[in-house]
Amino acid sequence: MRGARCRGIGCIAGTHQISIPCCKGSMARNVAWCIAGIVCIVQLWAQPQPAPQRKNDSLRHREATAVVRSPIRELQADLDALLKNRELAAAHIGICILSTETGEYLFRFNDGKAFIPASLLKLFTTAAALELLGPDFRFTTRVYLDGRIRQGGDFEGNIIIRGSGDPTWSESFGTPFDSVFAVWIRALDSLGITTIKGNIIADDSYFDAVRYGPGWMWDDFVMPYSPPVSALAANDNCVQLLIRPGAAVGDPATVSVLNGNGMIKIVNDVRTTAIDHTPELIPYRDFGSSTIELHGTIPLPTNTSEGGLNLSVPVENPAAYVAALFRDALDRHRIRVRGSVMTATDWGEPILYSRLPVLAEYTSIPLRQILTVMNRTSHNLCAEMLLKTIAKENSGSGSFAAGTEYVSSVLQRNGLPSEELSMSDGSGLSRLNLCTPSLVARLLWHLWRSRFRNDVLSSLPRPGEPGTLRTRMIGTLAERSVAAKTGTLNNVSNLAGYVTTRDGEVLSVVIMTNHLLVPESVARNLQDLICMRLASLTRR
Repeated sequence: MRGARCRGIGCIAGTHQISIPCCKGSMARNVAWCIAGIVCIVQLWAQPQPAPQRKNDSLRHREATAVVRSPIRELQADLDALLKNRELAAAHIGICILSTETGEYLFRFNDGKAFIPASLLKLFTTAAALELLGPDFRFTTRVYLDGRIRQGGDFEGNIIIRGSGDPTWSESFGTPFDSVFAVWIRALDSLGITTIKGNIIADDSYFDAVRYGPGWMWDDFVMPYSPPVSALAANDNCVQLLIRPGAAVGDPATVSVLNGNGMIKIVNDVRTTAIDHTPELIPYRDFGSSTIELHGTIPLPTNTSEGGLNLSVPVENPAAYVAALFRDALDRHRIRVRGSVMTATDWGEPILYSRLPVLAEYTSIPLRQILTVMNRTSHNLCAEMLLKTIAKENSGSGSFAAGTEYVSSVLQRNGLPSEELSMSDGSGLSRLNLCTPSLVARLLWHLWRSRFRNDVLSSLPRPGEPGTLRTRMIGTLAERSVAAKTGTLNNVSNLAGYVTTRDGEVLSVVIMTNHLLVPESVARNLQDLICMRLASLTRR
């Protein structure tokens, strides 16, 4: 039951008592029981037989017992036992645990080896954004009028949307794109404009034209977690599809585009199956194509359900998507657009913004709030847009390469070994990214001691709260003791953040597992058990 506390699994091995908190779920209990048994057997096997005690040996015995019962040594023994899990024998595991108070290393295992960090890389993007942009930084998007207003409400000219890298126009951030457009439409209303005899032009040239990070998997390009990166983004650069079953088994499903009509073409190969079948949808798109192929099956609805599934797929041209969405919003408001929607690249002529009046602007929430969404939900597009913004604001070049150079400079400036990081993007999607557990732990230690501690801590997922740790460590001592970022790719499962011990000591904890040949749940269970053991740690 949620909120219940487990007493843990204990065993007595001679004079040694080992306590490992248990976690909810049969799998975790079985693993914990096995570990407790292993530790007991190892300690019983290794314990020397007591020799007859002489009176003069009493002080020596107490001293020896105190050494053997060292809380840190017991912790290390317990973690060593956890690492003997045979299911993880083929995996590449690295662990680094240090005290944020003293800088003391409590446990190290392969912490100097290189690992794929996956979304742990967002911690580096977070650190650089806070230092180089500041927690109060806000994005501003401006809309310009390039033309003249005539009598009768006609505007003869173009409406130009100039992007600046704002990732927040989506439900993910509580700012639907329609609410942004509403600000601009009110400005048009105030000028009496009812017809636009020109084009809607979207300018995303604030960033370079490279849409995908180095090393991204091509078959991920149709997935919502890897949309193209641009300086103008709406709805996470994705279109929503609604797939409904047909009337009978074998009938084709119906597919509706919920926003952005005309931005993608659908080839529908989804068939209807019986009620008891599990839906299976496989989207496919050739690189650079706006055509989405949908394959798979969807079951007939039950009596209590209308059936149907929502699916998000990325658009190919985000700037054109923003222009199209704005035109649709204008149409709904009965402001007619006589021209086309296009990008500034399509327009082809230089735009002299210094000579154009600003119709309206939209300012985002502050960076500290953006980071909370980015880290708790592991929002990849946001991380990439932040990386390019860091570079653009500091050098004028909004590129992946320039962004990663600035991250490296932040590490060097703070005495952290940048040579232990090979960074290709801002989100961790690329499998070219590499770093050591030691560097991640030291980065967390640095952030804890910096003026950004609260901003970082509040951005991290926590067990039982919305985010990537929502269902983990519930009902254990760790539930209220852990704030950590997850990092997941195929065959990769990582966790890095802070764990508060029973004494109130805050530890920087990094657990990285690569080359998994078993389900990722096995690695997650190891992470949870380690966090629970650390949460129970007391030095008294």
